Amino acid sequence: MLDAPLVIPQWTEGENDVLRRLMAALIMSSLLMVAGATAATPAQAAACYGATCHGKDPQAYCNGDATTPVPGIWIGGASKLAYLELRYSHSCAAAWARISHAKPWAPKDAYAPTAWVIRNTDGATYSCTVPVGGTGCYTRMVNDNGPTSYARGLYDTGVQGIYANTASY
Repeated sequence: MLDAPLVIPQWTEGENDVLRRLMAALIMSSLLMVAGATAATPAQAAACYGATCHGKDPQAYCNGDATTPVPGIWIGGASKLAYLELRYSHSCAAAWARISHAKPWAPKDAYAPTAWVIRNTDGATYSCTVPVGGTGCYTRMVNDNGPTSYARGLYDTGVQGIYANTASY
């Protein structure tokens, strides 16, 4: 077995400076590429804004930054028949209604649980109904850039229809 000494290359001060600068440039360009790929402004992230979102599917366009800006409400109060929310996307300036946690319902003697989003200024409305066997749905979006909107929900027990509204936002 040969016992050769380990040789570590030695660079001159000028070569060390060039290597440090090259390494720093590689690191900075890598960081800039990652930052550029991940840092989109809300307007860039949204495929629509305000009026261009009207009638579109929020899951496809604006769900990424969606919030519930006003408290949701249980339709039926303590009976908790279904939960109603007004959803809003700041990057899209659009609102929609969502109904969830709907108790099972029988189509033979009741209307499906339904949610509406209603724009206050002109009454523009979209609705959705919970499918048989489902527990929720969401409406299409209304332009909420300036005007306010609210969500309305219905749960029909077969004996009576129970309505609830959220506050406006």
